[in-house]
Amino acid sequence: MPRPGEQSLQECTGGFRGNLGLMLACLAFVACSIGAVQNEIFVGPTGLDTNPGTSQKPLATLTAARDKARAIRCHTIVVKGGEYRLEDSLKLDAADSGLTLISAPKSRPTIVGAVDVPAKSAHRSIDATVLDRIIDPNARQLVYEVDLAGLGIHNLPPLQPRGFPHSGIQGPNELFQGNQAMTLARWPNKGYAKVGKVTEPGNGEHDQNKPKRKPVFSVGDRPKQWILAEEPWMYGYWKFDWADESIRIHRIDAGTGEITLSGPAVYGVDPGVPFFAENLLEELDAPGEYYIDRAKGKLYFIPIRPIDPKSPIRLSILGQPLIDVADASNVTVKGIDFGFSRGDAVAIRNCEHVRFEGCRFSNLGAKAASVSGGHDSGLRSCDISDTGEGGVQLSGGDRNTLAPGRNYVENCEFSNFERRSQTYRPAVWIDGVGNRVSHCYMHDAPHSAIIYGGNDHVIEFNRFSKLLSLTGDGGVVYTGRNWTARGTSIRNNWFEADFGQRKWEPAIYVDDLGSGIEMVGNLIEKCHWGFLIGGGRDNIMRDNLVVDCDEAFRCDARGLGWAASSRPTMEAGLKAVPYESSVWRTKYPNLPNILNENPMAPAGNVLEGNLLIRSGALLKGFEAPFTKTAKMSGNQESTVTSDQILAQIKAIRAKAGLIPDASRRQLK
Repeated sequence: MPRPGEQSLQECTGGFRGNLGLMLACLAFVACSIGAVQNEIFVGPTGLDTNPGTSQKPLATLTAARDKARAIRCHTIVVKGGEYRLEDSLKLDAADSGLTLISAPKSRPTIVGAVDVPAKSAHRSIDATVLDRIIDPNARQLVYEVDLAGLGIHNLPPLQPRGFPHSGIQGPNELFQGNQAMTLARWPNKGYAKVGKVTEPGNGEHDQNKPKRKPVFSVGDRPKQWILAEEPWMYGYWKFDWADESIRIHRIDAGTGEITLSGPAVYGVDPGVPFFAENLLEELDAPGEYYIDRAKGKLYFIPIRPIDPKSPIRLSILGQPLIDVADASNVTVKGIDFGFSRGDAVAIRNCEHVRFEGCRFSNLGAKAASVSGGHDSGLRSCDISDTGEGGVQLSGGDRNTLAPGRNYVENCEFSNFERRSQTYRPAVWIDGVGNRVSHCYMHDAPHSAIIYGGNDHVIEFNRFSKLLSLTGDGGVVYTGRNWTARGTSIRNNWFEADFGQRKWEPAIYVDDLGSGIEMVGNLIEKCHWGFLIGGGRDNIMRDNLVVDCDEAFRCDARGLGWAASSRPTMEAGLKAVPYESSVWRTKYPNLPNILNENPMAPAGNVLEGNLLIRSGALLKGFEAPFTKTAKMSGNQESTVTSDQILAQIKAIRAKAGLIPDASRRQLK
């Protein structure tokens, strides 16, 4: 029995002899039966997943568009303007190789991991059992309440610790009014209070392996009013101003207000260090603060501005990447914005030639992107701002063979990228071998812009400004504590106005015996220090221009003094790679025999052709063992900026930073 349409086709083809018109009609019938090839699939927030995916009848979801693209082997998905809320990651894999996901012309679609909190669901709270706990009586009448459970919102995981020792974490459920992140109710509302008397500092750096001792300390009488708090936390710089950490409160003494934390801080707790307490209903007293009662499924908040149905209130929910690309090749995502999510926006894993271009990443609980494994993948001409745990994690390449990954971040702007954890969450963290960060502008953050390990990376033509604003002992570009992390070139970058707190804050920091780094042709203006070389070996500083800095170079021999105890760590790093193999011997000829020398002493460092303008004397910050072994020539000191030098400064400035290509122009 022929299927519908087959009989007519057979009749047609059976009777076409001698009839050209009939034959052409049959060919047209065949073409219509097969259907035209669809070169683009459209998706729009007002579409339906039962639609054909045309411009006039788009699909509704990105998942349906991906599935249809796979089914009909279409390589372009056009995303119309509007918001696309994901409850799970959009996963792309080898089956999606060759796919382009692109915004429709003159539109900015946004992919979010949040749910809307309808304005009509928020009402002034009249629950006395809640309001009476709020310390400030004037704030009680400002508090709104939302029944999240009644709205079907149940994904409310407990808070996770954040800060220096905690990597790879997700953000909490965050509340946003419009495009502005709100703050967990905290004390004090701004800035920090100070730890008072410390009864028990807890385990410190040198006794972490001993039985755990909970820190105990006082901060005044305020905590006496937090006795009923269900899940109170404290965030602080508990010993050093380069190591922040949040820790849950275990107990509050009702009589004295003395606080016991749930576990030790990574370096112990000192008196006088800064902290704030958070996640406290009792401290819900300022516009822009919120609190979630997870047990009851209730949200309480004081809006930043009057609630307007046209200005959405969102609660971030998704903890996984918005888009997860694995084992794919030649995938491009262009002109799409990402935000309002608890996790990373994007993961690119073991891919080849996967690119996110002209995208915005903002209001994220974690990072904008993680690029790991594979090769020739990355971000180009994107904007990254207001992320909780850094900007981009960039790795790739093979440290055993020194094969490069060639993954990249280029022509991207980063700002406020350490919104939640404020140390060691840089704009870009680079690892692996042979990856690149170029023509980026990184600014306005409390700690470092780039932290790197591994080998043979290129950091070039970037612009850095207003970094290290809250922390000490950090570099705008930083590495350290590894003899084998060699071959990286830091060149032709512009560092401006990175003063920090003047607590060991250089533009370029090669910390704790870091070695084999090339620093060439950089312009460093109005920074605390230009360079800090922490006792390492085979570092090259050549043709750099240091202008109006407190000090140009600080070069020490710490491995012969207070850092001598780090030798086991250094040797462990050495043994982790095949440093005696032929590949490594050829690339780094000074490394294989390092243990036959005095490896903790500085050696083989080069300073040539550097120009210091009103930045002190070249050797002012040198320790003798470094000076004796360094090769120095052609360095100059001056108090005058000649026309020739001014032209050189302008030339470096002009080449560093963002390039106004077509994708960047569309971001404005």
